[in-house]
Amino acid sequence: MYEAGVESLTLRLADGNEYQFPEMLSNGRANYILFEELVRNLTGLSKTKQSDHIADDGTTYEQKAYSDQSLYPTDKSDLFQTSASSTFGANNNGPIIKRLLENGQYQEALEICKATGYSKNDFYIYTNTKNYKIESLFRYFVLPTKRILELIDSDDPRLISRSVLLAQIKGLKKLT
Repeated sequence: MYEAGVESLTLRLADGNEYQFPEMLSNGRANYILFEELVRNLTGLSKTKQSDHIADDGTTYEQKAYSDQSLYPTDKSDLFQTSASSTFGANNNGPIIKRLLENGQYQEALEICKATGYSKNDFYIYTNTKNYKIESLFRYFVLPTKRILELIDSDDPRLISRSVLLAQIKGLKKLT
């Protein structure tokens, strides 16, 4: 696990005026791109199509956000989405997967999740930036997709347990 303190999100205008935007850090719509870019800067990865990041050797990385355990400690916050967004809600495959799971067809649902995302990524980067609050340290860690497939929820292949993921972490490195 890697971690760093976040002090502020500041916009500096050409005239020298600065504005703070702490609410943008907690808003998923606003922080999605910001934290992806931060991970790229910290890791040396590059932006790519299909996945969120790519390494110089062609290895691909998908980035997902979970709610920080210290801010959101309840079981309600444990399971979160890890498959492609096209597998949820009314999006493309969402209704199909929902129907498959309602009919006990987990393996068929998993195959759709693999085809739409899991098979397109070599690694997953998890950040604690869902509903992020500035008083929390920014944290991220990386796991191979093969391991993610072993850890996904046994009732819904689109979900993964935050507590199960965090149990995989073997060390901590503070970023400066």
